[in-house]
Amino acid sequence: MTLPSAASGPQFAGPEGLWTADPEELAARLFLAVFAGQGAVPLPQKEVSEVYATLAALGGYSLPDVRSGNTQPLGLTVQLAQEAILIWERATVATRLSAGAGPVSHTITMLRFGPGVLTAADPVAALKARLH
Repeated sequence: MTLPSAASGPQFAGPEGLWTADPEELAARLFLAVFAGQGAVPLPQKEVSEVYATLAALGGYSLPDVRSGNTQPLGLTVQLAQEAILIWERATVATRLSAGAGPVSHTITMLRFGPGVLTAADPVAALKARLH
């Protein structure tokens, strides 16, 4: 099974489609979209804000350039992205990393089992297998 990337069009029908999606499937599709082409990079990382933007693209919408407050669909997007990141951590395919002493940088780093999910014939099934 080949999953289309976020660049090929929305995979979910707006914020509501993301909200009602199976959390593990959403996490797998987001993981694939965020880290596509990164499997051979020595330390694959993405800024958390890129994860939010990628999730929005999967839903067919974009986030405002200035992100402040608890507005929608930003709040929903952040909730679902953080839930997906927790699933990635539970599956040991990626983890959060925060670094810095003044301004803190928040990134997501792919772990050693991540490339296996990226290159699997069915990435959704591969991620679910790591969870169960």
